This record gives sequence, structure tokens and C-alpha cells, in this order.
Amino acid sequence: MRRKNQITVHCYNKNNRSELMFFYDLYLKTMKKVNANYCISLPLIEDLLNDERNAELYFAYYNGKIVSGSIILKSKNNIFYWINASDSVSLKFKPNHKVLSHIITKYSDIDYINLGGSHSDTLRQFKKTWVAKDFKYYVFEKAF
Repeated sequence: MRRKNQITVHCYNKNNRSELMFFYDLYLKTMKKVNANYCISLPLIEDLLNDERNAELYFAYYNGKIVSGSIILKSKNNIFYWINASDSVSLKFKPNHKVLSHIITKYSDIDYINLGGSHSDTLRQFKKTWVAKDFKYYVFEKAF
């Protein structure tokens, strides 16, 4: 557990499903806020989180309430910063920065951390604060 500027960061304990449910609700609200055209199902997220060798979920708490969360996917030498969700009201406390900082520190011995694609300039700038390099990121969609 880490404390920084009133934000506490910790890893999800799969015995506390209420945390996951709160995160998933926050994720759905975040996806709606950013006009995302996709949404990852709760069963898929639960399945991945059942084995911490595959994935981990980190929370930022502010005054005892979850205000941000990020899921990373893991392989032997790589981390993929996969899903992030946050409470808009608490963004002034930079909970996403705290969570990502925690992840980067914890996995400083990993060869590569992929911060994923950016759907907005704001997100792109957030990732640039971590000295992220730009790469082309292709997204394929099926037209219905």
C-alpha cells in the first residue's frame, strides 16, 4: 500500500467482490463519458483477475472511496496498461497518476510497459508525462 497526497493505492483482493463491482460501475461510466464504442464484459474481467499471473487491478482511494482503478495485463517481460476508469470529480487529485506511478515503480524491472492507444489528446498528453513513445496503433472494427 502506498500513500501520496491523500491518495492510497492498493491491489485488488479477489475476496472483496464489492470493490470489483464498484470499479466496473466506474468503468461503465468512464466509457460512456469518453464515448467509447466498446465495453469489456464483467465476466471477462473477472476471469482474467482470477489468476494474478495474467492481470492485476489497482485502485486509488481518496478518503476511503475508490476514485480510480486500472487493470494491467501481464506477460513474462511486458505489462499492458489495459483498462482505466476514474471518477471525474476526483481527477484534480490525480488518482490516475498515482495508480500508474505505483505500477511503473512496482514493475520497474520489466522490459516494456505498453500504455495502449489514446482516444483523445488529453489521454495522449497524460501518457506523454511518463515519457511514453508514440507508435501507430491500429484499431479494426466490424461494420454491422
